[in-house]
Amino acid sequence: MEVGLVYSSKDPRQVKARDFVINFIKERGILANVVESDEPVESPTVIINGLTLTDLRTKPRRKNAGMFPDLATLARILEKQAWCL
Repeated sequence: MEVGLVYSSKDPRQVKARDFVINFIKERGILANVVESDEPVESPTVIINGLTLTDLRTKPRRKNAGMFPDLATLARILEKQAWCL
């Protein structure tokens, strides 16, 4: 599995998403090549096997909320992609 992460280490929410993805992969023993890029971005980008994860919302869930899938959604997609290999 190929996983790309673009995130800002200055944003604790983005670091949390990054750590979640890394730990999810390690805890389940998924063989994955993870490529990380620390950049000044507003929202993290996760690319799994060429599929860029995006949120379909046009407005944030709440004030100052990111426009990125939540951790449960990330988990579902990672699990699905791991089983589809």
